[in-house]
Amino acid sequence: MNPPPTTLSAADLGAALAAALRAVHGADGTVETWSAHPLSKRGKHRVVRYDVQARVAAGAEVQHYQWVGKFYESDEDACCVATTLRGLTASGCGARGGFVAPGVLAYHPPHCLLLLSYEPGESVVKAIAAEGAHVLAAMGRALAALHAAPVTPATVTGPAAVLADLQGRIVELCGRFPAEAASLGRLLAWLEREASPPPTTPSFLHGDLGLVQLRWNAGTIVFLDFDDCTRGDPALDLGNLLTQLRRLTLRKPGKLPDFAAARATILDAYRRSSHDDPGLAERVAWYERIALVRKIHSLTFDRTRHPEAEAIRQRQAEAIGLLASML
Repeated sequence: MNPPPTTLSAADLGAALAAALRAVHGADGTVETWSAHPLSKRGKHRVVRYDVQARVAAGAEVQHYQWVGKFYESDEDACCVATTLRGLTASGCGARGGFVAPGVLAYHPPHCLLLLSYEPGESVVKAIAAEGAHVLAAMGRALAALHAAPVTPATVTGPAAVLADLQGRIVELCGRFPAEAASLGRLLAWLEREASPPPTTPSFLHGDLGLVQLRWNAGTIVFLDFDDCTRGDPALDLGNLLTQLRRLTLRKPGKLPDFAAARATILDAYRRSSHDDPGLAERVAWYERIALVRKIHSLTFDRTRHPEAEAIRQRQAEAIGLLASML
């Protein structure tokens, strides 16, 4: 089955927006005008912000709405994301934990278009640079609340699956960096030896948590992009997030807090806001090593995101630097 097209005619899109308006505000809602603005070039799915001018009833004043449209490859993928987001909204965990996530407005099946609320906010990186520990602590508290959400995606991601994915990447890195092959082999052996058993009760996980999926809005953390949600060890999300923060502090020295201090602030806030979890620190460190190897592999071999020769050279140089710092 071919995936649905990711573009709609103006008439089809107008009809989809009108249907969303009626679903949220009642049968008398009418769309006056609308415009579309590409929102992100990253990720697997096309994402568009729609600015909509509409009336919720005849004679009512025109209201301005901002929605996000995400096009998926299958109805199943879109419905899984919608189920997750509805579950987060119903649980109320965001209000208790100081975070928000997009709300589901409507779904347009012919084009697998999921319409979500637009959640404003600034780059969390800019916020960290400006406010430091205040933002970092909020990130830790918000992530603890997210992990406690009573939402159960169908998939469970355990350490065995993570290691299986990593083994092939390390083989490729050994081929690319033969002088480091022995050290990479020892690292893999250590990771296999130190892997913890999967948790008895898996937590809800974002699954692809990084700085690009976070926004800062007046003291509140905004979580975006719930396309890879799963269940498993909370240390997986923490390891992914901290590895990205580490990489950023290396790329922008002096502009962000010292990584060791930033890491400690996030983890301390997380522990204070979650149940007692013996061994969390060790498992986070394990997942950080995993995430770092994955990033080195991506920087070394992925030439599709930034195909320009200079960008490839910079990515290769960063990969070599990260590899040297890790081994």
